[in-house]
Amino acid sequence: MAGGILVRKWQIPASIFAFLILCGETEAGDKEDILSRLDDLYSAWNTGDIDALQFTYHAIYPVEGGLLETLDPEKWKAWIKGNVAAGLTINIQPFHQKVEVYGNTAVYTCYETVNINPPNADPVNDTRRITAVLVKQKGEWNGVHLHASYLKPINPE
Repeated sequence: MAGGILVRKWQIPASIFAFLILCGETEAGDKEDILSRLDDLYSAWNTGDIDALQFTYHAIYPVEGGLLETLDPEKWKAWIKGNVAAGLTINIQPFHQKVEVYGNTAVYTCYETVNINPPNADPVNDTRRITAVLVKQKGEWNGVHLHASYLKPINPE
């Protein structure tokens, strides 16, 4: 009986140790690197600098709903660039940003207030919940999946 208690007592610490060995440790500055990269992304959207956008997401659940989509980054970038050239303006402000790093994988969550002003249509103003998965490849954090959904009510605390 005493041996069984001893084994159970060490199961949790052993599991945590194995998890850390398998997943690797977070490097100092990873969270800051991710937030800096995302700040650059938001800045590019807000200034209309589409060439500065780094479309690396492989899969996305679009905010309008539907099933998982795979994006063609060059096609998507060309479409956005054409709309910005026609007068589209976008302002996205993230808040309640959070990053959790698990070795070479990270999960970013936030809310966004989004204001989209098309040149010949009604403006779109909403709040969205965002979850993005990023992977560190060759020292760079790149998005591999994005899930966006409308938030109701539109202005959370």
